[in-house]
Amino acid sequence: MMLTLGYVMIAAMLAIVVTDVSAVYLARRSVASAADGAALAAAQRIDENAVYTTTGQLDRLPLSDVLTTVADYQDRADPSGATVLTGSLLDEDTVEVQGSRVVDLPLVGFLGIGPVTVHAAADAQTIVRQQQVEP
Repeated sequence: MMLTLGYVMIAAMLAIVVTDVSAVYLARRSVASAADGAALAAAQRIDENAVYTTTGQLDRLPLSDVLTTVADYQDRADPSGATVLTGSLLDEDTVEVQGSRVVDLPLVGFLGIGPVTVHAAADAQTIVRQQQVEP
C-alpha cells in the first residue's frame, strides 16, 4: 500500500513538472514564431522613395518604418498583448527583433514558483541579387 502510494505521488509530481515545462516551451515557441514573422515583415518594408529616386545601381535595399511594422505585427500576432516585440536596424538592410513573454506556471504557481519570462530573437535581411550577364 505504501509503495503504491509512493509511486502515485511520483507519477503526479512528474505530470506536474511536464505540464509546467510544456507551458514554458509552448510560450517560447510562440515568442520565437512572432519574432521571426515580425523580422520578415520589417525586412520587406523597403524604402520605395529611396529606391526610385536613387541614381545608379543599388547594392542594398534600404528599409523604412521598421518600428511601426514590428508594432503592427505584434498587435496582429498577439492581440492580448502578452508578447512584447521590439525591433531595430542592425545596419541599413538587416532587422533584428527581440521578443519576450511572461508565463504563469499553471500547476506549481500556487507554491510561489514563477512566473517565468521567456525570450527569443530573430533577424532578417534584404538581399539584392546582381543580374548575371551571359558571355
